[in-house]
Amino acid sequence: MVHSGEQAARAFYELPEAGAQPNHSDCSAAYHFLGTRWNLQIISALLDGYTRFTEIALLLNLNSRILAERLNHLEIEGIVIRQVRNQIPVRIDYELTVKGQALREVVSEIQKWAMHAGGPEAMEVIGEKNGGRHAEREILQIG
Repeated sequence: MVHSGEQAARAFYELPEAGAQPNHSDCSAAYHFLGTRWNLQIISALLDGYTRFTEIALLLNLNSRILAERLNHLEIEGIVIRQVRNQIPVRIDYELTVKGQALREVVSEIQKWAMHAGGPEAMEVIGEKNGGRHAEREILQIG
């Protein structure tokens, strides 16, 4: 017997038949994934070109234990790839997989919604960071 949680998890990875309309129970694994704290912020940072662990931690003001846990989870889910570079000191980079890149439109639409729904207070402007890179990003403020 398959439990409903297992069905929802499978639904996240299986493509629907052409013309099929998703229902809420089929999307529950995706809703859970997208709602997991820090997932979308980390994905958004990677979409903006931030790749190093320390860059992401500074950008999101996130402690290293939580960031490592979330990146590990995203790697298990096939959203990010972790690359260890043999140099001194050792450099660890993260990048989005094709599956992770597919979330670009989702992140963009959430950012648009946040600006429309919350106005300027829903914006967090991130200035000069990481060797002079400039990024102005919209981040949904989650309490």
